[in-house]
Amino acid sequence: MNKAITASLTALGLLMATTLASAQSYPTRPIKLIVPYSAGGVTDQYGRAFADIAGKKLGQAITVENKTGANGTLGAVQMLNTDPAGYTFTMIPIGVFRMPHINGAQYDPQKDLTYLGSMVGFNYYIVVNASSPWKTIAELVDYSKRKAGPISYGSPGSYSSQHIAMAQLGEKAKVDDWTHIPFKGDADAISALLGNHVQAIVSASTVLPYVSSGKMRVLASLGDKRTAELPDVPTLQEQGYDVVHTSPVGFAGPKGMDPAAVKALETTIRDTYNDPEFQSAVRKMGLTPQYMDRATYTDYARGIFVGERDALKKMVSTVK
Repeated sequence: MNKAITASLTALGLLMATTLASAQSYPTRPIKLIVPYSAGGVTDQYGRAFADIAGKKLGQAITVENKTGANGTLGAVQMLNTDPAGYTFTMIPIGVFRMPHINGAQYDPQKDLTYLGSMVGFNYYIVVNASSPWKTIAELVDYSKRKAGPISYGSPGSYSSQHIAMAQLGEKAKVDDWTHIPFKGDADAISALLGNHVQAIVSASTVLPYVSSGKMRVLASLGDKRTAELPDVPTLQEQGYDVVHTSPVGFAGPKGMDPAAVKALETTIRDTYNDPEFQSAVRKMGLTPQYMDRATYTDYARGIFVGERDALKKMVSTVK
């Protein structure tokens, strides 16, 4: 056989063997998942449930690191300096796609992240302390219009879906004097509401145990239909305000991520989603199963980033 051909075949064989070995060897050590919100909130609960089940499927522990602040974008920021070998990846809330349009960001969502998939969507609620006088959105709006007292509301960060939803509600209801208080996550906002430091919060399903125990009252949900957990609570749309927010949260690693790691993590995300234990866990958290594979989630991420650009730039000058 021609020596050149023999050399080429040998090189090809070595490359294939190396690629196969890489695919078979990942992961060889524990993996870290960044949860970009504070411990205790529903995002954190979801991340830890995923890490526990996915780690068993991968055969390596997945540890959780909470990085709070910057509207849930600190995980994306950390990907800029993360080894692409696949041993650190992050959860991606929708704010990751919004912040570059609002006040700039160190990362580019279209270039600096390797999207891996998504598994659930969040349900959001407008909630007040059970000791408050308001039982409906109409009563809260009327109270604000009469300027009967100060109204402040908490969210897990500026320009989060929760913040934008309340700003939109205020605009549609012609209420211009309620004050936004950003927190580092749902858990912090809940503590503020329980302590009567704010009059309302917009939160994910982290509030459900407090609603069940009678400590909080839900005035509205923000989806396009009522949630299974609170079927008696009307949406904002049902109450006359055309404001709808749902929010898938996905996973991503750094750009140039090792293909073997990408494939393994994408497969693990799919298998974890289909695991009955995981399905049971997310439903108990009040989350909506909403699976997207890597290709679908990548398209979704780019679509949201581009599609919301003009509306967000306009909103920056009016939202408070």
